[in-house]
Amino acid sequence: RVSPLPVVVVSCGDRTVMGRIASLASSLGNDQTPIAVEIEHFIHIISGVAVFLGVTFFILANILDYHWLEAVIFLIGIIVANVPEGLLATVTVCLTLTAKRMAKKNCLVKNLEAVETLGSTSTICSDKTGTLTQNRMTVAHVGTISQLKPEIQCRERRNENSN
Repeated sequence: RVSPLPVVVVSCGDRTVMGRIASLASSLGNDQTPIAVEIEHFIHIISGVAVFLGVTFFILANILDYHWLEAVIFLIGIIVANVPEGLLATVTVCLTLTAKRMAKKNCLVKNLEAVETLGSTSTICSDKTGTLTQNRMTVAHVGTISQLKPEIQCRERRNENSN
């Protein structure tokens, strides 16, 4: 149905508030979660210690007149022995159990690493307009052209003064 009243469109597309929110949400990077940063840091430390111990025992084996092939096998064995094989499984099980507990409280988690990030969150801000929950926007204020005219004239004067 066509309205007999004139309509003033102030902005559209990316210049609206919803457009700016959409562009901000789409421009988010894939930053690592805190747990991913900690695991990567832990892996670097373990790798450094493993290589240091392996090289140290390789040098000791050469000093003690072991065959060079035995020394290399010893080097590889020490480095491999220091790799925590159960780390990935342990982290995955812990995050899965946490996601299961959150699901009991009606919180659906799509990404396991998000569980840890959500768990370390102190404040969650959301709107109460229904945009997120009902997936629809509603009109908050309806006015006539005479109510909008002073505001539009003020904006035009500000634009003229800035040029």
